[in-house]
Amino acid sequence: MSAADRAVATVATVTPEQVHTALGEVYDPCSQSWQRPMSLVDLGLVREVAVDGEGRATVRISLTAPFCMAVPVIMQSVEQKVGAVDGVTGVTVELDGGTLWRPELMTDKGRALLAAARTEDRRMLPLAPVRAAAG
Repeated sequence: MSAADRAVATVATVTPEQVHTALGEVYDPCSQSWQRPMSLVDLGLVREVAVDGEGRATVRISLTAPFCMAVPVIMQSVEQKVGAVDGVTGVTVELDGGTLWRPELMTDKGRALLAAARTEDRRMLPLAPVRAAAG
């Protein structure tokens, strides 16, 4: 088999599932800054993944906030992680401005990670009971 034939065979084996798996390694910068690293997948931000016959991957994502300042960082990270998948020849990242993020979009794993972080916060910062003002 020639090098060109091997390249075509490699490209043909790239699946959306492989790309989706790579997206599990793309973390939302804001969640990292709050010491709760969550992937775009676990946050429910991946709207669509497609791979054409040439190995070009298209990833459509939504954001947790319409005016997210981390968009360039997120897009670059998607390009890097997906571009590293064997057989991927190019990556296009599209933003879905029509899907507003809400907690229901999170994966079960994402909800569990967030719940664990909140439990840890409550343990580390015990709240004193609120007392009614005398009146």
